[in-house]
Amino acid sequence: MAPPPPRELLAVVEAALLGPAPASPAQRVELLHAVRDAAPAFRTLLSYPVPKASDRTQVEAKEVRLSDMPPITLDDTDVQTALKLSDELNLNEIECVRLLVSANRESVVLDQGLDADLMYEIQNQMEALFSDGLRQRIITLVKVYPSVHFKLKRTTTNDLQLHVGPKEVKDTFSILKDCAAEVNENSTVELQITYGVLFSLVITFVSDALSNSHEKTSLPSSDSSFRHEFHELVMKTCNDTTAEGFVGVVRLAWTVLLMLTQDRNSARDSVINASSRAVTDIWSCLDIICCLNAFKFLRERVMQAAAYQVPPHPLCLCRLSRWVQILSSESESPAYYLNDDDDIVYMYTGYAHKLMMCFLSHPTSRDKIKEIKEKAMNALSPYSLPWDHREDPNISGEQIGQPTNQPFVSLLELVGEIYQKEPELVHGNEELWTFVVYAGEDHTNTQTLVAFLGLLSTLASSDVGAAKVYELLQGKIYRSVGWNTLFDCLSIYEEKFKKSLQSSTSMLPDFPEGDAQALVAYLAVLQKVVENGNPSERRKWFPDIEPLFKLLSYENVPPYLKGALRNSITAFVKVSPQLKDAVWSYLEQYDLPVVTVPPGQHAATQVYDMRFELNEVEARRESYPSTISFLNLVNALIAEERNISDKGRRFMGIFKFVYEDVFGPFPQRAYADPREKWELALACLEHFHMVLRMYDIKDDDIYAAFNTSGPSTSNASVEKQLPVLELVKDFMCGKVAFRNIMNIILMGVDTLINERTTQTYGILLEKAVHLSLEIFILVMERDVVLADVFRPLYQPLDIILSQNHRQIISLLEFVRYDYLPQIQQCSIKIMGILSSRIVGLVQLLLKEDVAKSVIEDYAACLEFRFDDFQVIENTKDDVGVLILQLLIDNICRPAPNITHLLLRFDVNGPIERTVLKPKSHYSCLKIILDNLEKVTKPDINALLHEFSFQLMYESCLDPLTCGPVMDLLSTTKYQFFSKHVGTIGVSPLPKRNNNQALRISMLHEFVMKCRKHNLKTRAWLLKIQALALHVSDISSSVYREACLAILNDTFGHCAENMKNASMFQSPGTPICTSSGLMNRNKLVRR
Repeated sequence: MAPPPPRELLAVVEAALLGPAPASPAQRVELLHAVRDAAPAFRTLLSYPVPKASDRTQVEAKEVRLSDMPPITLDDTDVQTALKLSDELNLNEIECVRLLVSANRESVVLDQGLDADLMYEIQNQMEALFSDGLRQRIITLVKVYPSVHFKLKRTTTNDLQLHVGPKEVKDTFSILKDCAAEVNENSTVELQITYGVLFSLVITFVSDALSNSHEKTSLPSSDSSFRHEFHELVMKTCNDTTAEGFVGVVRLAWTVLLMLTQDRNSARDSVINASSRAVTDIWSCLDIICCLNAFKFLRERVMQAAAYQVPPHPLCLCRLSRWVQILSSESESPAYYLNDDDDIVYMYTGYAHKLMMCFLSHPTSRDKIKEIKEKAMNALSPYSLPWDHREDPNISGEQIGQPTNQPFVSLLELVGEIYQKEPELVHGNEELWTFVVYAGEDHTNTQTLVAFLGLLSTLASSDVGAAKVYELLQGKIYRSVGWNTLFDCLSIYEEKFKKSLQSSTSMLPDFPEGDAQALVAYLAVLQKVVENGNPSERRKWFPDIEPLFKLLSYENVPPYLKGALRNSITAFVKVSPQLKDAVWSYLEQYDLPVVTVPPGQHAATQVYDMRFELNEVEARRESYPSTISFLNLVNALIAEERNISDKGRRFMGIFKFVYEDVFGPFPQRAYADPREKWELALACLEHFHMVLRMYDIKDDDIYAAFNTSGPSTSNASVEKQLPVLELVKDFMCGKVAFRNIMNIILMGVDTLINERTTQTYGILLEKAVHLSLEIFILVMERDVVLADVFRPLYQPLDIILSQNHRQIISLLEFVRYDYLPQIQQCSIKIMGILSSRIVGLVQLLLKEDVAKSVIEDYAACLEFRFDDFQVIENTKDDVGVLILQLLIDNICRPAPNITHLLLRFDVNGPIERTVLKPKSHYSCLKIILDNLEKVTKPDINALLHEFSFQLMYESCLDPLTCGPVMDLLSTTKYQFFSKHVGTIGVSPLPKRNNNQALRISMLHEFVMKCRKHNLKTRAWLLKIQALALHVSDISSSVYREACLAILNDTFGHCAENMKNASMFQSPGTPICTSSGLMNRNKLVRR
């Protein structure tokens, strides 16, 4: 069927999509058929002819014949514009001329002026739009989207106040309910937008509540009719639980506003009726907040959600910024624009902190807190806790019968969550510590005690908080909560179990669930206090840590309690060398052993060791806190070892446990909590990474291992093995460690991005990928030497990877992952290693159809680095430097190589015949040339500029790339190289600072680095110019103009004399200069 006329198609679209009511089924069907019939016309519209040499010649001749009009004569400007459009947009030259003609016609038609009546109507319509707020919205957009943003400074959150009108508040509240009703936990972007709308209201109410200026008081608190209307809106409950949760958070912020504005109003007047009504409204809000437990929703569904914890999506980031600006359109306070992920999370958390401090410190809300605390103490059993899935999967929450929705417990957990994210907000917060003292008094059940201790553990996340918490638990503040309670309880249970073993009773008594959970909470506080305490003070705090070890060997102690014990012990490893030695001693004395059984043999009797606890106890519960804590503890201890002369032989038993029992079957195990899966993997990967990093392999070790490479039949032979050698050999024959680590990599960059932004365990998966990539690099630093001895049983890692091309592609595609620069660095380093080993790497990428994405990913990574404003201290970790070094190192390797691919040479044909078009093809070459033209931010990008000039010189020098690169640089567009001679070539070097000592002055070191890079950059630039003069074909007009430009920019007016002397006619032609006759060849050599 023929496509419909444009006006008919437009009418169908407008009727279906722009009507006052939703489209009817008939309209939708009509729209579907119309779009399908019009599809060929759209395809024709989007297709265009490519440039042709004959058409270009015709345009350059300044006379063009178009099919539907007489010959057209062009001037120089027309020709230049048409050719520029063709080069930059990859359009046919004749079509570019047709475009210029059409544009000229339109401009003539539109420049005739408009009818007076039409102008009057347009003016009226525009005035109406501006009066409705269009002007303010345009200003907002101009503010939000500039290239340079202001950042929200962490010390200036008090200045960010959003003063809005009643209509904006009600509209935003309505939008929040609509957004909340449509989101789900997996829609990250939608959730982040909803959080933006939610916190815009929270910030508005909190800012208004804390405002001390009566002149700038915003409308929500000063408009009594609005207060009454909005209070009715916010008190209405929703049927949708998610929407009701978001409304509950707004209700909490609204209550804080009512309480604080009530205090202000009471201080100004004494209207009894209004005051009593306000008090009634406040208490009604407090009742429904606690009844529906808004604290729990704010903690679990907002602050603990993956969408809140992970960096926002760029699109969502713009929308959040826009919401903040739209809501503050009438504000007179400074505007802050958020273009940093952490700044947004900090702002949200900072205002959650202000909200809770207002709530916890106000007398009215303190009365309510006292009420819900007493209710929690009376309602909860003192002997048991809510069900934990990690303990017994056969027990359900209903069987436990414990209420878990107590608002006081949720309040404690919410406060802890806020300060876990931003520990510095604890400093100088006296209202918080006043609440902490009150919350820790008179606990009669375990659940409130655990919640309180969880709060203390988060408050101890800084040195100031750790010291404060240590003092609180010294026994002077609380009667029953303190360090003595923790250590006494551990000693009591150890004595009880010891007596049980000594008696005739064969079974150990069960460990009470409530006591175990309370001890876990105590140990979390101990761990934080020791980790974050002042190094000089924490040595004196806990002189006797032996009780922490005494319960580790008992079978009846829950694995999660053993995990908490070992986690707290790990914190003591770095306190002092003496404590580290004590931890080793106590660990060998009390903890479960790791029994090493020689290959091919079985243990004569079953021993309750770490293997048994992992495979028989934790595996049945699908939870592994004891094993995870054990691995973290031994990793911390081994990392602090300074005597590495035995190269890890004494830790071979631990390595085999990690390698065979933990990491080997780790993908096949069942996990009740996916976070534990990646915590277990991370502990194993950190052990392997530490083994490869700490211990080196010498030739003697290799030959000794080769001579004893037969089957091991005794413990003595096992102890002679080297962990680092066994791990490298595993990779070189593709065994279990290689397969498991490769499977982590094979998840791919897209899966990692999705998990990172939608799942709470995404950060752990990201760390696992990073460690896996680093392990590959460390293995490839050692495998070639080993392969020379152990062939053919063991092969270099590149041969193992080449058995499945998908493995290589997965390693290389992580250059696209920009959430963590370290992952990009590892991927680039692996590319460098593989490009030096695999000759056909480019053909492999072409065959797998990933070459284009690799080119664009590297270009995007390099472009982002050039645009960065942050100085990178360690240039070895600079992704820009790594990419440029990769290009330089590969340029002389057999064609086609990685440099040819990434610079967009024609790798399917002869390299030397490539026609480079960086304006049309996005590649590293385009990024390099664009930045060399501007040479911006020399203090940040000095090394990048140096390597970029070096790469261009090496490209001009290489026989294969010389022709295409020289042809490109000889065009007018890229003659800026010669112009840089007058800027970079003569700019003064940074001056030395003689007033500062050489060895201690960081400024002096920075200046010297700048001088060094500037000198090298000048050298490469001048080499490029000299090479261009030396190899250019003077018979070509393009090259002749380029050489004249070089001479003109280098020697100034002298070049004009050389041009007049026709120096380019013959190499031997003498040139007349001020100092006499000079031969052209001598001039060029000079």
